[in-house]
Amino acid sequence: MNMTKAIKDDLLPKLRARYARRQREGKTRMLDELCEDYGYERKYASKLLGDAVPAPSGRTHPGPARQYERIEPVVRAIWLAAEQPCGKRLAPALPLWLPHYQGLHGKLSAKQRELLRDVSPATLDRLLAAARTTHPLRGRCGTKPGGLLKTQIPIRTGTWDVTRPGYLEADRVAHCGAAWLGTSSGA
Repeated sequence: MNMTKAIKDDLLPKLRARYARRQREGKTRMLDELCEDYGYERKYASKLLGDAVPAPSGRTHPGPARQYERIEPVVRAIWLAAEQPCGKRLAPALPLWLPHYQGLHGKLSAKQRELLRDVSPATLDRLLAAARTTHPLRGRCGTKPGGLLKTQIPIRTGTWDVTRPGYLEADRVAHCGAAWLGTSSGA
């Protein structure tokens, strides 16, 4: 028989407290009883009683400490001034834009300059993810509607005599892939 939500809400805090006070043998017996009484798998019962819950470490995320948040305002300002390039294009452009940024906003610390020098394109894309939603791209498309242009250029349809000179076939599609949308597809 499975625990109902009401039983779980009432019984689990008491069981967790008892489980936390017990030694290894007592925990084993308690897990055995819970599995037998309610038909739970041992791993699930262990998680229910808090055995798999890690002790709070004070950190909000796993992995190494985050260090690039301190350069996010600098990166955002340069990214906007450079017309919102993707991370792959922004990374090599940062050293070129830094003197201009420092002229407008003041000197950067040595740690900030080091982080800006070492930042990867993927980290830049992660840093700018929130900025991309607040600053959507507009008017960056390489192709424009051709209504006016179509009326000024005579276009001949049908079969063409491509053996005679003077015929031209043009493609008005921008071949930049999805890079103009702000994604780093490698364009």
